[in-house]
Amino acid sequence: MERIITYDELPYSYGQSIYLRDETDPRLKVSLLNKGYNVVDNVIDADPTTIFVTGRRQAYICRNMEQYRSVIDVCIRDSLKVDGIVKPITTKVNLIDLYNYKYRVPFVFKNENQNGGREKFLIETEDDYENLLCALDVLFDRNLRMLLPYNPNDPRCRINYDEYIGTNFSIQEYIESPTEFNTTIRLLTSSSNDLLYAVLKYKKPEVLKDRTTLLGYLLSEVYPLSTDSIVSNTLSGGSNLLLGQDKYTDFEKELLRKHCIDSEEFAKVVQATKDVHEKYSSELGIICGFDYIYDRFKKKWFLLEYHSRPMLGDYSRRQGIEYGDKDSRRVADGRIRATALALTLKKTK
Repeated sequence: MERIITYDELPYSYGQSIYLRDETDPRLKVSLLNKGYNVVDNVIDADPTTIFVTGRRQAYICRNMEQYRSVIDVCIRDSLKVDGIVKPITTKVNLIDLYNYKYRVPFVFKNENQNGGREKFLIETEDDYENLLCALDVLFDRNLRMLLPYNPNDPRCRINYDEYIGTNFSIQEYIESPTEFNTTIRLLTSSSNDLLYAVLKYKKPEVLKDRTTLLGYLLSEVYPLSTDSIVSNTLSGGSNLLLGQDKYTDFEKELLRKHCIDSEEFAKVVQATKDVHEKYSSELGIICGFDYIYDRFKKKWFLLEYHSRPMLGDYSRRQGIEYGDKDSRRVADGRIRATALALTLKKTK
């Protein structure tokens, strides 16, 4: 695990162009300017040599985020596929097919644009399927929608839900993890081809209680699913197990063993992840978090998603950096990006 540097440890530069967004820790910008960097905060001022310490170049070239995702998804998919790493079969929701029961259970009904496991539902049985459709019927009916425990003036009551579902939701192949826990692996990589952090996230399944969205409320309270939540991340109460430690408890050893963490295949996943980030650093940014899930039946890893602004709390705290309120999170994010920048510049010399 790379040590996070201080801003004073950034290498000096002779005009290297750096792109920063406004939400970045302002002390990072001051330090970069003092060390001779050319800091730009408007994408039109960037050039082909600009390093995007925050933000992603491709996001500013494409017309919208959907186009950006389609472009970078293809790049990452094709690169990882060479190493046998693929994403679970995923298709955009077709409402006609959905209502005609064209999708075979089990499947995951997920909102691609929600973080923290929100609006990610396992449809495991025919009863679950029926409950999902009943919930969607309520969302599509303006009058019934007002029966929900929200004030009619609440913005959530003014969403065009049929458009919302068709635009944001996908049907994804269900991957069953190898233990009784919901598990995923998070690899935090740098554009320098370094692995900054690797952690196994795990959480005991529990009855779905998602009241944060209208659909989540309906499926947890009105039309309950018969299956448990499938999320593992810390935002939903999951735990983190740092990989590469010297000592583990017997429970942790067994968890790692069942995920084949010491196998050549997992080592190949790590290296392929570092390589694809280095190759597409302009599109992904200076740091990126990649989430993988292990299939207990196929004995292989699948890529779930990637994040150019991943949650950094556990990593920061392990490095002795405060990660609490908004300001401390900005500092932690800036320090980690400064570390990735230093590693990248060192490699390119």
